[in-house]
Formats: sequence, C-alpha cells, structure tokens
Amino acid sequence: MDKENVGTIFILIGLFVYGIHPVVVEFGGLLVTPLLFASIAAFIAGFIALIFTRKSTASINRDISRADILRLIMAGVLGTFLAFTCLFIGLQFSSANNAAIILRSELVFALVFSYLFLNETISARQLVWMALMVFGVLLVVVTNQLTALGIGDILLLITPIAWAAGHTFAKPTLQRVSSWTAVAYRNLVGGSLLSLLALGVIFLGVPILYTSNLFLIYGVILVEAIVILLAHSLWYEGISRINLAKATALIAPAPLVTFILYGVIFRIPPSLWQFIGAVIVIVATIFLAREVSLRRESDFPESL
Repeated sequence: MDKENVGTIFILIGLFVYGIHPVVVEFGGLLVTPLLFASIAAFIAGFIALIFTRKSTASINRDISRADILRLIMAGVLGTFLAFTCLFIGLQFSSANNAAIILRSELVFALVFSYLFLNETISARQLVWMALMVFGVLLVVVTNQLTALGIGDILLLITPIAWAAGHTFAKPTLQRVSSWTAVAYRNLVGGSLLSLLALGVIFLGVPILYTSNLFLIYGVILVEAIVILLAHSLWYEGISRINLAKATALIAPAPLVTFILYGVIFRIPPSLWQFIGAVIVIVATIFLAREVSLRRESDFPESL
C-alpha cells in the first residue's frame, strides 16, 4: 500500500478520536479546573510517547537538528499550550457541539499555512470536495446548534489557528524524527507551560476540584490522556505521508461523531437535514480521500 493511502487511513481512524475529544474535554472541565486537567493529561500523553520513543529502535534518529528541536518546541507552544488553553477554557463558556463545528475552521488556516510555508498546493477537485464537505457539516448543525458567538466561541476559534500553526512547524521534522518523538515534545513542552499557568490560576483562588469523586476524576484524566496520545500520534503518522490541507479536510466530519455521541447519551434522534448533511459529508470524504496530495517543486523551507 502506498504512503498516500496509508496516511489517509491514519487520518480517517483518527477522525473518530477527534470527534470524541470535545465531549471528554467538556465533561472533564466539570470535574477539575480546566487548565490543571489539560496539563496533567498532556503530561501523561507526553511521557507515554517518550517511553515509546525510547523503546522503539525505529524512532531513534540521529539526524535531528537544532532547527528540528525548535520546530517541535514551537509545535508544543502553539499546538498544545495555546490551543489547549483556549479549548479547555472556551468549552466552559460554550458547548462541545459548538466546538465541534468551530474547530473545523482549521481547514481554512491549514490551507493558507500549508501553501505559504510547506510548498503544498490544492487541486481544483480537492477544493470542490472540501467545499462540499464544509457545506454538509454546516447543514447538520446550522439550524439549531450554533448560537451567537460568545467569549467561549471566540476562544474556541483561536484553537484551530494555533493547531494549524503548530502542525506547520511540526510537519517538516517528520521527515527526520518519528511521530512518537513529535508527540512527546509537543505534549511535554505544552504540558509544562499549561502547568505553570494552572498553578497561577489556582494561586488566584480558583477551586482545583469540582467534585470529591476521585475515581471519576482519575478516570476522565486517563481517558483524556489516551485521546490526546491517539489523536496526536495518528495525526503525525498521517501528515508525514499526505498534505496537511488534505489531512485537515479529512477530519471535517468529526462533528458528526460528536453529535452521534451526544445523541446516544441524550437519546436525541437526528433531523432530516442532519441526515442529509451527514450523507453529503460522507460522500465528500470518500472522494477527497481518493485525491493525491500535491506539492510545489521546492522543498520545505528551512527558515520556518
């Protein structure tokens, strides 16, 4: 199987993890101070990735440079610290359903960043399938899911910008380092900064725990750490093989996973328009997955 198909499969598997993530974040934020929740989960995911990095001989690469390390640090600062700060706080003032849609605006920023900094290009057919996919996602939720933008939604909108910027820094390093190494750097750097910010917030008097059920707290933190680990590792395995813009487009159906999970929990059946929108998204995803990633002739810019 060629790398285009392998990369596409990694992203499509990750699609379900991305859809679950907003639900876990919103639920966890009801139990623990959001920034503390984010920092602990990121640390756990980073340490697990570090163990895999050290135990896997395939992940040891002596060609890693200072520039690569700097890129991975920036991926942690932007893709985990800034993104998680906005995501975990924003969800306390919004909802997982709103987040599921707002976060998919990452496609726009990924298109711009990948074209400007990664020498990638998008064919006309890819643009058509991307546009159709976005239309289908909006059709699912536009009638009753999105409300007027509030502070939470504005914070959530910063999250996909930070993600796309972090991915732009990380992708060139994946030619020389393993995905586990990238995941470890991203979450240990991001988790360290999040912990400092969390300590500052706690020092100001914000409660640490919102429940006395420690078993539930430990459980949701572990689930979040596993979600982060799977999401990031699958993502880096994917974008090391296919275009960043295509990968970002392939996860556009993630809100459908979020809505299905909410529907199962709260027994809310889909409307006719939601069903039609889901079909459109599925069709667009299938056709987009068949498209080949394209790049301009020059290589990744070393100045990034």
